[in-house]
Amino acid sequence: MTPGTSRRGGPSLLVTLLASMLAVVALAVGGMFFFSDLAVRREVARLPPEVQGYLRARAEAERRGEAPPPFPALPQTTAPAPNSTERAGDGTGQAGTNRPRGPGLPAVLSPRSRDFVRGVQRNMVEGGLLAAALGALLSVWLARRIALPLGAVARAATGLAGGNLDARAPVLRGDREVADLARTFNHMAASLQALERERQQAVADIAHELRTPIAVMQARLDALEDGVYPLTTEQIELLSGQTQLLTRLVGDLRTLTLADAGRLGLHRQELDLADLSAQVVRDLRDRAASRGLNLVLHTVPAPVQGDHDRLRQMISNLVENALVHARREVQLTVTRQEQEEVARLTVDDDGPGIPPDSRQLIFTRFARLDESRSRHTGGSGLGLAIVRALAAAHGGQCDVAESPHGGARFSLTLPAGPGPG
Repeated sequence: MTPGTSRRGGPSLLVTLLASMLAVVALAVGGMFFFSDLAVRREVARLPPEVQGYLRARAEAERRGEAPPPFPALPQTTAPAPNSTERAGDGTGQAGTNRPRGPGLPAVLSPRSRDFVRGVQRNMVEGGLLAAALGALLSVWLARRIALPLGAVARAATGLAGGNLDARAPVLRGDREVADLARTFNHMAASLQALERERQQAVADIAHELRTPIAVMQARLDALEDGVYPLTTEQIELLSGQTQLLTRLVGDLRTLTLADAGRLGLHRQELDLADLSAQVVRDLRDRAASRGLNLVLHTVPAPVQGDHDRLRQMISNLVENALVHARREVQLTVTRQEQEEVARLTVDDDGPGIPPDSRQLIFTRFARLDESRSRHTGGSGLGLAIVRALAAAHGGQCDVAESPHGGARFSLTLPAGPGPG
């Protein structure tokens, strides 16, 4: 790769800044030469014809080494030319001094005047070269100041693209925008690293959740095949229960995947959150009674726009989670808040509650605060994650707080639909 060029063949930042600085200096010096020459020629052209002829004759006499001719007498009616540098003589017939301000070399100037103008131009060239050197040094300094942190970010990005999620760009002291770029890149890299850890953990959790029921089924089938257990209805029900567990787990994973990808199809219709809650309470009342728990429902009409099956799934997951942790009672309360235009369902239990630092953790996949719980008592750890994902898909949210009954309070908030009448 040629020095000063990027991998794609373009010039580096150092070369670009250096060339730009030198171009600016060259343009400034060239402009000075051009406009100074133009100014001298314009000023000489504005002199009276008699003065221009005298200057030509004097320049020719000095070139030959002869005495300069006398300055011609100007007519009284002739006004001095604007911006003329000629001055009236002192009565001796000698003209004043003509001092052009530019570097031009018109033919009417004497050799002495030309030497003076050439000296001015030489000084301008030397000054231009000095300015070019200073511009080159300044451009190198600026390029290094900008290119070093950008190069560090580029190297970190190359490492990240190569799979090194630990790659970070150093935040160097310098321009604020460049430092912000490095911080933003590091934040992006940290987010990607966290997502990769979550993906790996999710794969491990899924493998663990799927392996257990499959292992149970495989062991039971081997026992049946070897004649250890007779092929009875009880054994078939056991296998059927494991199959249903697998089916539900796969379905829950598919629901979460579609929700995360924004591809979860919802068949929206006008529903009453109170009616849906009553249906769930009716379906789960026997299960609650078998555990010695009481289900209490307080509702008011709360119309919402949503998918019937998904809304019931959210309510069921919240109630089943409360039944696992409650000691005596689970309360469901449905309200409609006109000012906020939302319908809210709260599920309260009188269980041990959830520590404040774990209230967001419970909405992650396969999360169990009590690791000693089995999937039969604590679920697969997907129920609350599904509730939050489905709530977001409906334009709502699900939060958890401390319940007035001493346990946990889960609040499901959904946009309210049109009211009755």
